[in-house]
Amino acid sequence: MFKTLVLALCLAAPSFAFAQDGPQNLQYFPTDITRQELTAEMRHFSFALGVRCQHCHERAADGRGFDFTSDANPNKEKARVMLFMTDQINRTLAADLPERSDPPVVITCKTCHRGSEKPRLLWQEMLLAAHEGGADAAIDRFDFLRENYDNSGTYDFREQEVNVAAEELAAEGMHDEAIVIFQMNAGRFPLSDAPWVGIGESYEALGDASAAIEAYEKALELNANRRDVIGRLEELRGQ
Repeated sequence: MFKTLVLALCLAAPSFAFAQDGPQNLQYFPTDITRQELTAEMRHFSFALGVRCQHCHERAADGRGFDFTSDANPNKEKARVMLFMTDQINRTLAADLPERSDPPVVITCKTCHRGSEKPRLLWQEMLLAAHEGGADAAIDRFDFLRENYDNSGTYDFREQEVNVAAEELAAEGMHDEAIVIFQMNAGRFPLSDAPWVGIGESYEALGDASAAIEAYEKALELNANRRDVIGRLEELRGQ
């Protein structure tokens, strides 16, 4: 559903092995870049994605270190594509922004990846998990990410992100799964009416009018100003 080119380079060790005349097979970085400068760039990429050298680089034939000149690992070419993409955005596309700040805001690897190899949002992670294993798998994925990334800034664990995952499932006709996700979020945010509205809409789509009415009534208890919900209740009760 989502096609994402993933930027992935490495955490370069101090023993970065260059040829005597400098790094070889450079296609993005200038050929006169120093070892220290290139090592610093590799470290930035590594921390931005949470990966190590082997993510992009092949092991040396003798098993000692890496063959940094090799293009055998496809992630290396993906990294180049993403480097050129960010460069074009920063230097060309963003240059046309009216009243651009000075110094300008620029995007980096971390802007999207935020310490994750693949720059997916929380709702995208949950949606993929639901496709593979249903609502329980989506909740398990949520729990895993919250446990491991809660304070990292990698994912947004606020209410709306989870609601979006449920809304996407409902849009795909996976209403039973959507209801489970909305119910989980209702438990996390007991004062919010939004999950209950989503639950009501999915029950309504499934043809369960009584369950939809119950969910909509709960939404109105939390927010009496939801005129859209009042309208749905009037229609359902009049059937």
